[in-house]
Amino acid sequence: MSPEETEGDGQLQDLRTALRHVLPPGVSASIRLASGRTVYVTVGDISRTGACVIRRGSLEVVANEDVLLDVSDYEQHQNISLPARVQWVNTRSYNTLVGLVFSQGPLLPGTMLDQYLDRTLMARGSLEG
Repeated sequence: MSPEETEGDGQLQDLRTALRHVLPPGVSASIRLASGRTVYVTVGDISRTGACVIRRGSLEVVANEDVLLDVSDYEQHQNISLPARVQWVNTRSYNTLVGLVFSQGPLLPGTMLDQYLDRTLMARGSLEG
């Protein structure tokens, strides 16, 4: 069950209309909080409009808080910083799940994330050809 389903808020359901992708294990991420503190997270999934990040243990964030999501791919020697706003926070067991929406709108093509976001499209195109 996704965090949106447990919240029961129709607005959250609308935010999940974008196709979500999982990043490979070599890609690391952190979020920089408004306080300036940096916290390492795992990207549960990502789309062109937002991401779900997971923090082992607690994370002191609240809905509508502005954060900066930093994603790094050390194998490709690339990184990107994405301003985001917290949409929801859900604590499960020992994990904190945080839903983020990118503050500057959907990611346009031309970032290091294209290789992950377009993977589904490439697979579909190669089957047709």
